[in-house]
Amino acid sequence: MASAVAWRLYMANIRNIVMMETETPLAVRREVAFCEAVYTGSKTVEGVEALRASGAEHFHSVWGRGKIVVTVDAEWKTLRNMRPDVLVDAILAKKNLGTRTDDAPLVIGVGPGFV
Repeated sequence: MASAVAWRLYMANIRNIVMMETETPLAVRREVAFCEAVYTGSKTVEGVEALRASGAEHFHSVWGRGKIVVTVDAEWKTLRNMRPDVLVDAILAKKNLGTRTDDAPLVIGVGPGFV
């Protein structure tokens, strides 16, 4: 689900995308999931490539190459240091784990637990 949202945003010409993952991301279909970049360093889905970045200091270089950023940040600490225009929570944890409507001007929650 998260990869589909990121892919669609990218295709809508929104390019500064960060996907935060855990060290061992879960995915139903790994061949169409950007989270594979955690293991391999990069992953291309339907012509859009994501690269793993080791920290926020590397985000601009990945974006400069026209790629989606994938970073490991299970506690969302990176979010505290940046103010995204859009935040999409696609964790699908069956409940909201702490995403707030004031985290960004536009916040989208995917799955149960969001109103």
